[in-house]
Amino acid sequence: MSAPVTADLADRVADLERQLRELRARIAAIEKGLGVRRENPDDRSAVREKVTYDWQS
Repeated sequence: MSAPVTADLADRVADLERQLRELRARIAAIEKGLGVRRENPDDRSAVREKVTYDWQS
């Protein structure tokens, strides 16, 4: 009875280890991208319009 439980546990551990590797790779990619941040011009104009609208109300 312990064999299926052990196999399920081993599969789950392997899946969690794979997810951990993927997360580490994603974090590394995010950290590399933090140095070069490009702002979208549409975001800048939207923020400017919201500030103007809030100030007028």
